[in-house]
Amino acid sequence: MFSPVLATAAVGATALATLPNQNVYAEETKKSGKLSIYDEPQAKVVIVEEPTKLEEHVAYAEKLANEKVEEGKTHVNKLHGEWRQFEQCVKNTVKQTIDKDEEILPNALYIGVAALAGTILARNRNIVLRFATSTALAVGASHYLLPKTTHNVCVQLEKVERKYPQLQSAHQSVNEVVGDARKQFDDAIAQVRNSVDENILSQFQQKDAAEKAKDKFENVKKNVESMYSTRSNPGVEETLKKNN
Repeated sequence: MFSPVLATAAVGATALATLPNQNVYAEETKKSGKLSIYDEPQAKVVIVEEPTKLEEHVAYAEKLANEKVEEGKTHVNKLHGEWRQFEQCVKNTVKQTIDKDEEILPNALYIGVAALAGTILARNRNIVLRFATSTALAVGASHYLLPKTTHNVCVQLEKVERKYPQLQSAHQSVNEVVGDARKQFDDAIAQVRNSVDENILSQFQQKDAAEKAKDKFENVKKNVESMYSTRSNPGVEETLKKNN
């Protein structure tokens, strides 16, 4: 009843069941070539030192401090260079302004004395008039004592005004104010002069009229005295005074 295939499978399964348990290992690969007579080189051991947190903070602080010190040095050097440049510019400006042929020391003292004298002369006036008086006397004295240096100072001031337009506009406004004040002052002086001239003219006219009246009186007196034989008659003069 069983087929030959099933019979063969049953025999094979029975044979496998009767075999003992054995482990099956993969075949090891055989090394090619001969073995070396030297020992194999050992791997180098590299020790890496890691800094602690404190060392990291100290290093960062040191780096930051060095950077700040370098920045400070650069800033100081820059300021020193700018100061040297400014000093050289001032020297050149002073050299161009002061004339060689003029003596500065005594003349500058005289100009200061003139400015002080202007303040003393206008000590009872307001501060504007005192400042204007002292400035006018100082400028006049500088033009008289140091004409070339004063001209050079004016040139330098014009250069500064061209460099800074704000100063130029302020100078123009001051000039306008001074011009208006000068115009008002001139008008007041002209009015005072006209009134003084009118008073003087009226006084001269009165004086001329008095002299003319006196001359007329003398002429009439002479004419009346000529009518008498003698001029020692005192009644003639009294009569003429009463009539006049």
